[in-house]
Amino acid sequence: MDRFEMLFDPAYVGWATGQPSGNGVLQAWFRLKGERDPDPIELLMVCDALPPVTFDLGLPGWAPTLELTAHVRAVPAPGWLKLRHATRNIAGGMFEEDCEVWDSAGRLVAQARQLARPPRG
Repeated sequence: MDRFEMLFDPAYVGWATGQPSGNGVLQAWFRLKGERDPDPIELLMVCDALPPVTFDLGLPGWAPTLELTAHVRAVPAPGWLKLRHATRNIAGGMFEEDCEVWDSAGRLVAQARQLARPPRG
């Protein structure tokens, strides 16, 4: 946490105050600390930087990853990255988590899909 800054979108933090929305969506802005601009390698890390979307479904805790596929679309512009993670389905003891990473110029620079197990309650 001392190497980066993450600011959660206030419209998507009900899970942090005990009031998850039930929508399965998290959104935040991310950047590395210091003078370093984002690069394609950083995008791979950012695709898994947020807590699991299950937090917004009232299921906090570790969600073990079974598979993660990431696509780097472009070299990001300098500045903050906007992250959006969402799920549409939890079934059969698994859920998918889709990630979009947008740069400061408003371009989609990375996407990822993760298959994971929900936290045990």
